[in-house]
Amino acid sequence: MHDDRPLVEGRLDRALRQFIRPAQYTARVPLTLSAWRTPGEPVPVAEALTGTYEPFATGTDWGSPWSTWWFRLEGAVPEGWAGRRVEAVIDPGFTDDAPGFQAEGLVYDAEGVPIKGIHPRNRHIPVAAPAAGGESVRLLLEAAANPSVLRDGFVPTRLGDVLTAGDEPLYRFASAELAVLDETVWHLVLDIEVLSELMHELPEDRPRRHEILRALENALDALDLHDVPGTAAAARAELTDALGRPAHSSAHRVSAAGHAHIDSAWLWPLRETVRKASRTFANVTALAGEYPELVFACSQAQQYAWVKEHQPHIWERIKKAVADGNWAPVGSMWVESDANMPGGEALARQIVHGKRFFLEELGVDTEEIWLPDSFGYTAAFPQLAKLAGVKWFLTQKLSWNQSNKMPHHTFWWEGIDGTRVFTHFPPVDTYNAQFSASELAHAEKNFADKGLATRSLVPFGYGDGGGGPTREMLEKARRLASLEGSPTVEIQPPSVFFTEAEREYGPRRRCGRASCIWSCTGPRTPPRPRPSRATGAASICCARPSCGPRPPPCTRPATPIRTTSWTGSGRRCCCTSSTTSCPAHPSPGCTARRGTPTRWCSPSWRRSSRGRWPRWAAAGPPCSTPRRTSARRSPSWTRGRPPPCRPGPRSSRWARAVRRSRCGSPGWARHPWGPPRRHQRPPAAHPMGRRR
Repeated sequence: MHDDRPLVEGRLDRALRQFIRPAQYTARVPLTLSAWRTPGEPVPVAEALTGTYEPFATGTDWGSPWSTWWFRLEGAVPEGWAGRRVEAVIDPGFTDDAPGFQAEGLVYDAEGVPIKGIHPRNRHIPVAAPAAGGESVRLLLEAAANPSVLRDGFVPTRLGDVLTAGDEPLYRFASAELAVLDETVWHLVLDIEVLSELMHELPEDRPRRHEILRALENALDALDLHDVPGTAAAARAELTDALGRPAHSSAHRVSAAGHAHIDSAWLWPLRETVRKASRTFANVTALAGEYPELVFACSQAQQYAWVKEHQPHIWERIKKAVADGNWAPVGSMWVESDANMPGGEALARQIVHGKRFFLEELGVDTEEIWLPDSFGYTAAFPQLAKLAGVKWFLTQKLSWNQSNKMPHHTFWWEGIDGTRVFTHFPPVDTYNAQFSASELAHAEKNFADKGLATRSLVPFGYGDGGGGPTREMLEKARRLASLEGSPTVEIQPPSVFFTEAEREYGPRRRCGRASCIWSCTGPRTPPRPRPSRATGAASICCARPSCGPRPPPCTRPATPIRTTSWTGSGRRCCCTSSTTSCPAHPSPGCTARRGTPTRWCSPSWRRSSRGRWPRWAAAGPPCSTPRRTSARRSPSWTRGRPPPCRPGPRSSRWARAVRRSRCGSPGWARHPWGPPRRHQRPPAAHPMGRRR
């Protein structure tokens, strides 16, 4: 028999690209544009509503790096569109298909209430479904001209800081239109994509692959490429049988949760993180109204707090989504922090403040540590988790390892004290899944615990400002719920997945102690000491029991500690951080030597000899403590006990002098105040991460 598979597949690809996808919107009318460029930093929507707008034409350049423009979009739904699904489709000049690392926008209604964000793969704004005809449309677009800092890779770039980025416009406003969405054509595109992707993942000798190929060929035969809207229903009918075949009972089970990992500080200013979170959260809450099965797993209490402060309308929608079951707060931590450099107290504070926020603000007691993108994990995490009432741990970052491959994806992680926590590494090897057949096939083949477990978690959605899950992803999930040749897919909260996975797996195996990502083991710059009233009060409280009665419980607000805690975000220790978000650490355009402290100041530096190599840490601001209180001359202090405290008015100074700085696993070092000596300065970092 003649093998015509390449011909059919090529025909399908061309038809989908050239005819079917362009036919999703059947009619279009342009919107009238006017623009206002805000001077300096972004302004609230209340100020934008009263701004001075000037006429603006599509095809005009706009947006110097890190600037913000407001666009007013006005028009009316034509009378002939009555009964149709009408959307506004906006393209402010997206340069490619990469969401989250270029221009972004948040669309408001005429009253200043946020609707949803726009991104390269999520450009539509709902207007009417169905339309009555004649409706007036008035929208306000806050457009952020964010540059692509990594467009040339990890090399120096002037785009990393607003002071060096220049004033040349980055984008050209492409289009702003009202359009009619033909839902039959749109569903046909999704049907073809799901079956075509699945077909290419199946072995060539599988009958199922040939069945799908012939079904797609029949659909093309039923479709008139010059009248796609008129023949799309007939083409969909040819695919009904292929999409209706249920999955095998032994198929791998995928528990899916919407997700949008947003680095709190990386390639953009901190104020942009606030807006990225607002756009993404607006998208998700809008999507939940259309797809009741959506469950969005979202961590990082800090980002919730920002949205609560800056976008109260979105915050109220989040609270409703949590109550309706569409939103699952996860993570138990204030931010998704680095877990290599912080000490135990810092991590404990992360968990305490994170769990407290979720419980007090949303009524949810989170039960998992959720760190999909941190660059390593202390062996103390199981103990910290159990003490905090946390039962589960998730990450997928170790899939980046270049040398050591983790032997399990589901296991019991045993800490240094023997405490165990149930742990899962999603075998899909991403936290930005899109429900492509290749991702699901990889999750099934890659799963290392076949025979012991049958399910894995897939976080889906675009992160870092990409907008989170899309309606296309949820439509694909519906088609993949039970489809022969593919794992089954069920959208559910992570807590449901962990409960079922733990019950299925049982208490059988454990895996051991510390975990580190081996593709990112270069030297890191220690975080700069941040003396503040919060850290000072905490240190004095720790030292006070040796100097007298314990002070009354602190009633000050936790904001200073929370502000300090969010700086533990893993990306802040990385030399790819934007200088506008992380002044103490260099950006790709910075010429500072990696691994070198960014400035020398008054702290005295002490060497900790407990460990495999020397470790250094800053002690804090100078004090009038006598030199004879040094650690070398106080045997009791070197054994971990506080020094004797002098009575009288000087005791407060002694209490302030009793500070402990964690030098990293495994040792502690005591740091008395005193002027630094030349030989006490920390040496430059060794290229492989050790200090000699």
